[in-house]
Amino acid sequence: MSVSTVMSGPDAWAESLADQISAYDSRQRDARTAGRARAAVITAFGRALSGAPASMAKALLGTSGVATTGGSSLVFGTERRTSAVDAALINATAAVAGSEASRDAANSACIVALFGLCEERGKTGQDFLDALISGAEISPSLAPTLSPATGQLGFALFGGVAAAARVLELSRPKIAAALLMAGMANVDSPSAGQVGASSLMVGLSLRSGLLAALLAEALDEASCAEMIRSEGRAIPSPAAGNGAPGETAFDLLAVPSPPGANLWDQFERQAGAVLPRDHIAPLFERLETIDKVKDLATVSRLLQGRGAQAAPKKVVFAARGTHEPEETTWVP
Repeated sequence: MSVSTVMSGPDAWAESLADQISAYDSRQRDARTAGRARAAVITAFGRALSGAPASMAKALLGTSGVATTGGSSLVFGTERRTSAVDAALINATAAVAGSEASRDAANSACIVALFGLCEERGKTGQDFLDALISGAEISPSLAPTLSPATGQLGFALFGGVAAAARVLELSRPKIAAALLMAGMANVDSPSAGQVGASSLMVGLSLRSGLLAALLAEALDEASCAEMIRSEGRAIPSPAAGNGAPGETAFDLLAVPSPPGANLWDQFERQAGAVLPRDHIAPLFERLETIDKVKDLATVSRLLQGRGAQAAPKKVVFAARGTHEPEETTWVP
């Protein structure tokens, strides 16, 4: 998409992006892109597991009304299953907390938020990967429309909305409405940090982006079209230029391991923070071949924390001299 296209107004920008999202053909995906996507998924899941014990993620789980039980989307590293939007909130928050201040923390947050939606909707691993790649290919088109202040989070947010639109199979008017709703709530959010309020801010942004897509799904097309006409002006005018000067092009799949790190070694260390040891290798293998997974429940079962396992019974010995021998009727 050219700058001249988006400069005609926010509503035209949303409609133009909606056209691109609808027209995306997953058959054009090449093996290299699929490989990068799988590596990004492994890294993102490892970060979310590593950050699951973070104070902010634990506080969210303990807050009344947040992540109530009864849904089908897993909060990583726990036994809690909740709605896709609340799983997105906590898993995205954990992913940032476990990213060790990496510049691409928002990318990991976007990936784990998308997984919860796919799990809730009964999608396959291939569907998950296709949606992620489509979001990655659309998100660079956002560069002329976002101010540098939004940082990586702005791109990850709208890339996540694009990916969710693919999962939900939204029509063009509904995609445009979802983009507008997500933009009104989040376009001025600052870039991601590592822990505390910054990780919560990312989680809230990704949650509201997913909620925008789900609201668009629930609205009828006439209401979406009216929203595009009347509310498009609520989005700040597109910025001239392509993001902050000197920044490299945004890439939603750019979730690299530290230089010299082995992907398996990194994942094993991160997942070990909350997972039973016998879950880690099978989980890694499934993520390596995520496009072959037909039922995402086989992945999420391995993402459940130690609390999902029956704790071994503790053997308690009586204090010396306090145990009385049991009576018996045995006679020699």
